[in-house]
Amino acid sequence: MVQNISKQPNTYGAINKIGVTENGRAIYQVIDGTGQTAGKMSIPQKDCDIFEKSYKDIIETAPKLQKFAEKHSTEESRKKLKKTSNWITGLCTAGAAGVAIWKTTNMKTWQQALITLGATIAGAVGGMGISFAITSPPGIMKFNKATQNISKLDIQKIEE
Repeated sequence: MVQNISKQPNTYGAINKIGVTENGRAIYQVIDGTGQTAGKMSIPQKDCDIFEKSYKDIIETAPKLQKFAEKHSTEESRKKLKKTSNWITGLCTAGAAGVAIWKTTNMKTWQQALITLGATIAGAVGGMGISFAITSPPGIMKFNKATQNISKLDIQKIEE
């Protein structure tokens, strides 16, 4: 049984598993960033592992997301990220189209056009993926997955 999911106090808080309800639900105590009790909640026993892993993932990625948000809080910085994203997508699209044209020079025009169109679309999609990976905050996918997992759980607040 995990007693304290967050290994050390941090500015994002922690949760402690403190018991079980009469109907078998696990009780967690929520500790805020200052170390004060913020409340209690109960979760079905079968969902405890998912909850604990998701909470751990959120706590691990939150500082990275906050740092990224602080770094890119200005309009100028956001415009630079957008420009970088557009350049990456454009270069991948143009590169894929250029390679397709170069490799299909001995084909019929309709074949060349069809292959070039497919390569251009693939280059654009690939460029968007690469752009997302480069210009997104580190850990965003892990954070999103964890919040989705937690949102699907039957979490009930316990009134004190």
